[in-house]
Amino acid sequence: MKTKILFLMAGMMCISSAAFSANSIEPDRAMLTIALEKYLAQHGDFCLGKYDWPIDVTAADVEMRTRDAVQMPVLEKLGLVASSSGAVVRKVGDAEQSVPVKRYALTDAGRKFYLEKEITTTAPGGRKIVHNGDFCAGKISLARIVKWDKPAASEKDADITVSYTYKFAAAEWTHDPEVQKVFPMLSRLLKGEGTLQLEQYFRLSGKTWIAVNPWE
Repeated sequence: MKTKILFLMAGMMCISSAAFSANSIEPDRAMLTIALEKYLAQHGDFCLGKYDWPIDVTAADVEMRTRDAVQMPVLEKLGLVASSSGAVVRKVGDAEQSVPVKRYALTDAGRKFYLEKEITTTAPGGRKIVHNGDFCAGKISLARIVKWDKPAASEKDADITVSYTYKFAAAEWTHDPEVQKVFPMLSRLLKGEGTLQLEQYFRLSGKTWIAVNPWE
């Protein structure tokens, strides 16, 4: 009797294993290439996180060397933005007061690089913020898939990470040395074209692997 029970248990385990094997889809290079090319065609824009214009810079921002304080003057030198004097109401201590600012707005040349597209970011605390667009420096496309993870044993947790090299169709102004100094990630992407490996998450959807944004 004990031998029969063990035999039945072993048989059930084999059936279960075979069922999962039949449902799981092993990724291959051709499948992942097509999916990643499609994803990057829609989501491959490399943007600089300049969602809302005009952008105001205060004297305190200049003193603290915030990103906008060091980046806006460089973009102005290239004719992509223009500055004017303005003022904003800020809370100082317990009171509100008018604070002078240098206000940067996109020029006609700069507006060519503003992509009007709904973009969702996550604020500290997990709050979702929806933007109407972003100032973009170029577009990434696939050069070559280098490697990918082996899917997990459970289809429920079958996400994989694909590593790939890329091509970068960057705007001409991105090659300015001052731009690359104040936008270090942009500089890294430019210098790493064709060699630097980026990563993309994939998820099994039915019998197809699709590229996904894990933060959405």
